[in-house]
Amino acid sequence: MKKIIYSLAIALMAFNFAACTDVERDTVDLNAEVDILSFTIDGVEGTIDTAKQTIKLLMPPGTDLTDLAPSVSVSDGAIVTPASGISMDYSSSTTTPIEYRVYNKNVYTSYKVTVEETRAKITLFKVANTVGDIDEAKRTINVFVPAGTDLTALTPVIEYTTGAIISPAAGEMVDFTNPVVYTLNYAGFQFTYTVTVKHGATPGLILFNGEDIKPVWANIAATVESPFANPLTDGINTTPYCASIIRDGNDTDAGGKPWSGGALWNSYKVNINPAEYDRLSIMVLKEVAGDVQLEIQSDGEQNKDWLKVWYSEEQLGKWQKLIFKIPENRTAVINNILIAPHIHDAGGFTTHRMYWDELTALPKE
Repeated sequence: MKKIIYSLAIALMAFNFAACTDVERDTVDLNAEVDILSFTIDGVEGTIDTAKQTIKLLMPPGTDLTDLAPSVSVSDGAIVTPASGISMDYSSSTTTPIEYRVYNKNVYTSYKVTVEETRAKITLFKVANTVGDIDEAKRTINVFVPAGTDLTALTPVIEYTTGAIISPAAGEMVDFTNPVVYTLNYAGFQFTYTVTVKHGATPGLILFNGEDIKPVWANIAATVESPFANPLTDGINTTPYCASIIRDGNDTDAGGKPWSGGALWNSYKVNINPAEYDRLSIMVLKEVAGDVQLEIQSDGEQNKDWLKVWYSEEQLGKWQKLIFKIPENRTAVINNILIAPHIHDAGGFTTHRMYWDELTALPKE
């Protein structure tokens, strides 16, 4: 009986195929144009890469990315979805681009759109062997140098956004007796940092450094290896050991969840009072740009806050020191800290080993 059913099905398919006339087959038009010709938001023209099928826009500083309505023009006869003029939330588009699909007759193509604020950053400020603490929210940098250091003639090592012009210039000797304002000119905008150099030890409560302070990291959807050999000791992180996981870009196996990482809790919980400490810093090294997340909790997994900071594409494959602001309204003591070096729901990146080190609680200034 089954053989008869299969035979009938095959015969019906063959009949239907034969019934298609030459006229019907000729109506399939695969030569239609499906291009986005322009993509504009509030007068800002997007950069369209037709080969890569990407569109990128840099909006003025302070732009609310959660509600923007682009004007989109496409090839004659084509339609685009989302449609031109429809408001969209682009606040996460740097990690999860918004897809625009263009249809024309029997053809379609897709473009990945990313929108972000124009920004220029100082990503590293180093005096001798001391790396400064960069507070991106306050646009301040604090550097502590050994007692007796001559503050009147220091030449810092500075790394900053490619294409920006910095003043005072990188490599220039500067008098840091008083705070110095550094200005970045980029894309027609100015971004400033106030740099203060002081004598003394860098303040902060070290929670993990891989050497003498090395609590055990619990596995969170990944296997944490610690201590793990530091793969890059000639940059800002010169110590021999760190913590590491293999992060899966397919979001399927161990290490593939967005929150993959490690936790300090239970026997290795911390005790951070937000009344005394207002920031957490950590060094991260990976091969893909995107948000790093610290989840902070009270004992018993209570009073949770999720803190995210962007690991810059400009410093891929290098240690970056990231500063996380503890919410000003938080009063609950922090006992648990969960680190996810790449908090990205969509996956789509190359599976690779990621590293973190030098977790420190920074006191209020």
